Amino acid sequence: MKTLLLIDAHALIHRAFHALPPLTSPTGEPVGALYGLARTLNKVLEERKPDYVAAAFDRPEPTFRKEVFKEYKAHRPKAPDELVSQLVKARELFHAFHITTFERPGAEADDIIGTLVERFKDDQSLRVVILTGDLDALQLVSGDRVVVETMKKGVTEMVTYDEKAVRERYGLPIQALPDYKGLVGDPSDNIKGVKGVGPKTAEKLLKEFGTLENIFEQMKPTHPLAKKIIPFKEQALFARKLATIDRHLPIEVREEDLQYPGTRRETLASLYGELGFQSLLKGGGKEKKPAPRGSWKSIAVADAAAALALSPAERGGATPKAAFDWKPILKELLARGTTLPAPLFDVKVAAWLLNPDEEDLAFESLEHRFLGRNTSLLPREPREALRALAGVLTYKLKEYELRKVFNEMEMPLIPVLARMELLGVGVHAPALRELKAQLEKELNDLAGNIYREVGASFNINSPRQVSEVLFGTLKLGEGKVRRTATGQRRTGRDVLLELEHAHPVVSLLLRYRENAKILSGFIDPLLSAIQEDGRVRTTFLQTGTGTGRLSSEQPNLQNIPQESEWAKPLRRAFRAAAGKRFLSFDYSQLELRLLAHLTQDPQLLEAFHNGEDIHTLTASHIFQVPRDLVSPPMRRVAKTLNFGIIYGMGARAFSRSSGLRPEEAKRFIETYFHNFPEIRVWQERVKAEARTYGFVKNVNGRRRWFVKNHGVAPAPGEFERAAVNMPLQSLAADILKLAMIQAGGIAGAELVLSIHDELLFEVPDDTIRKIAPAIRETMEHVFSLSVPLTVQVRHGKHWGDMELLE
Repeated sequence: MKTLLLIDAHALIHRAFHALPPLTSPTGEPVGALYGLARTLNKVLEERKPDYVAAAFDRPEPTFRKEVFKEYKAHRPKAPDELVSQLVKARELFHAFHITTFERPGAEADDIIGTLVERFKDDQSLRVVILTGDLDALQLVSGDRVVVETMKKGVTEMVTYDEKAVRERYGLPIQALPDYKGLVGDPSDNIKGVKGVGPKTAEKLLKEFGTLENIFEQMKPTHPLAKKIIPFKEQALFARKLATIDRHLPIEVREEDLQYPGTRRETLASLYGELGFQSLLKGGGKEKKPAPRGSWKSIAVADAAAALALSPAERGGATPKAAFDWKPILKELLARGTTLPAPLFDVKVAAWLLNPDEEDLAFESLEHRFLGRNTSLLPREPREALRALAGVLTYKLKEYELRKVFNEMEMPLIPVLARMELLGVGVHAPALRELKAQLEKELNDLAGNIYREVGASFNINSPRQVSEVLFGTLKLGEGKVRRTATGQRRTGRDVLLELEHAHPVVSLLLRYRENAKILSGFIDPLLSAIQEDGRVRTTFLQTGTGTGRLSSEQPNLQNIPQESEWAKPLRRAFRAAAGKRFLSFDYSQLELRLLAHLTQDPQLLEAFHNGEDIHTLTASHIFQVPRDLVSPPMRRVAKTLNFGIIYGMGARAFSRSSGLRPEEAKRFIETYFHNFPEIRVWQERVKAEARTYGFVKNVNGRRRWFVKNHGVAPAPGEFERAAVNMPLQSLAADILKLAMIQAGGIAGAELVLSIHDELLFEVPDDTIRKIAPAIRETMEHVFSLSVPLTVQVRHGKHWGDMELLE
């Protein structure tokens, strides 16, 4: 039987911090908790030899429990700085062990572990071992296939709890543990149970009645404990809710994502050397204060494996020559009211620019990739490795003609993003909670309607059960069922759209999924991310996409919907601070204008120069009617086609998205290319270049690879779509980045968001008329095209209620 090891990283580090004497690294940084964590990991990995491993971290933001109960863990003293710095550094330690880590705003490590247990518990070939420092996870135990190992003494002596051991400890079955906490509370988390009810009384009551619900429903007024228990029903149920681990977080994970390759000594050597863990390098187990070595300083900050190497001579304020992941370091410095000049070279950004689809940008991986795989030949000091990397990458940027993109776009963007992340954007929690209640009600109503249409209830969130209902019970799509690689019948959006007219339940399922996505993908993460000052601070990922577009996480603000039913109410929750307003600058049809510029199609060029509506022009061609007779439905179809062409959309996809018959969709596409012939010529040229050279470049030199040894290597159809889209998407990304750099420096304009082709600023009310023209002028002339760049300007207190600024 294979083993999945799930580690509560926060609990282990806290336990080690309090169990071991303080230790310091050669540079004077506290490392005692890290030393204890490393010893624990060494022991467990050696003894358990797991096949799969994952570690979960708490996040610093308020959890959903804190949202509903302000006193949750309020009695705990603030974590000392010596512990916080080690919590940050612990992520590097797990990476060195090749262990996948998870963290999620609003959730605790226990909830992440509970979700992973729920995901894999039915796999009969897998045994799950939960490694933690406390007993909260015991409610996850199941037989002897899901067990908990916790520290008994120090950091290496363990005790294992299977279902039998849990019953022996509490005298109760596993499923009764949350009810038990509901009665006795949990002092460690400041959760208050029923006053006067201790462990013995709780055990007795649950043995007698079984559950909390039964206690309050079946306990007679004459029961000896009735007066003590019955008045505190709500308190007990609330305490149970707080103490119950959430097993249903929206975490997408596959078994292979957690595969553990085994400890590789060379990957630990660099970090152990930095921390001074010589005894662990030698395999010894005695605690030993690390000996001094080296003369460099590493600045580590939350949520980043970030390091800036400064020699003693450089500490006086000279511009550092190179950095790894400069943005989080700069954020930390800005937050402290200090800063350093931007480094000349961020090796992480440079490595990503050379191959933007490469996901592994860890410092150690860059050393191996660019300095050679023989680790014995690598520089021992991180400062030396950093400089060596910068030298190699500088040469490669020159070789690949990427210096302009790196020096004029990517490096100047770093301080802009750092300031945006520190500033955040205002989000009104009450508005989100009201929207959440509306959505939950609609989801309940939709679920009821779905069950009535089907004639039975089932798990709407389970693709397998939806598949059984649609293709088994209702027998839809017979002969046309599409399957996944594992043979399961697909029920994705594209499949449901094809079946939409086959049965009323399909439309209901589509609507249910859309609403559920808004709730779990946007509203819940936003609520969890709102900080005490009412602002949400996302992390912008500069190196997160293959085209150069920005992405963001924790929470993801890049995909906030624009046109769905819930888009406007959701955006209304984004609110400017008192005395300020939002200014929105949205590029009009940016990628279509870029298409005109790149293809030099005469009709497109003329239309944009004359200020014509491009969608009306396209509708006139494909429907073969005069422009003044184009109806709104015709224009919508044309708009779908115009933007679909950019993404290499074929007739089948166009048919689904427009509602046209397949043969009609095919005819419209042919008519489109007949009227805009230069577009097809350009697309075929781009495809040929991708096949010949293995990459596609945009006009600035930014490139994306399409061969296996460099990048994505997509399937043939996907290859053509990605190749055609790349010059457009990447040039749009370049223009947005240049606009952010230049407009972000305008006095009084605070850039808070960059989403799609829109920049959102927060400005004082009385400066709008002064600032707006300056930003607009900058954005419309930031890049020279064959057609004009135009920007639509709106303003308002709420992002969802913006008015045009004339």
